[in-house]
Amino acid sequence: MDHSQHANMQTSMTHKAMDHTMPGMDGDRCSMNMLFTWDWKNTCIVFKWWHIKTPTGFVISLIAVTLLGALYELLKSWFSHWERNELATLAASNSPSASQERKFKLKRGLFYGFQVLFSFWLMLVFMTYNGWYMLAVAVGAGLGNFVWGSSGSTESGSARNMSCH
Repeated sequence: MDHSQHANMQTSMTHKAMDHTMPGMDGDRCSMNMLFTWDWKNTCIVFKWWHIKTPTGFVISLIAVTLLGALYELLKSWFSHWERNELATLAASNSPSASQERKFKLKRGLFYGFQVLFSFWLMLVFMTYNGWYMLAVAVGAGLGNFVWGSSGSTESGSARNMSCH
């Protein structure tokens, strides 16, 4: 089969003639950065509906992310306080029942799972690769640690760090 005539054949469908736009797409789409950036416009934070389009939205989002970072520290502090109290209560009873221990472990597991979920969510915010939101997470964590971190804590540094898991 001879296909040599196809090499010189002009088609009406050239790349320039192809229109790749779709109705309703006005260029106001979420940007997906895989490299570090300071450009905040058209950033979506975790959800499609959290789409940053305006300077006001940018500032509100920075404040929200900072507060979420601080809230994570409050959650860690509350969980640690709750766990210490529960362990002291169990230790105070001479012989805690298996039911009491199971109930404690179930609650501890649920609280821990929620804490991990929250930390992974903050990691996704960090993974926008946007320097502004990265700073907001870090500032929120520092602010939360300042407000709710215990100076007399017996936890090791690794137990207090901001980690995904």
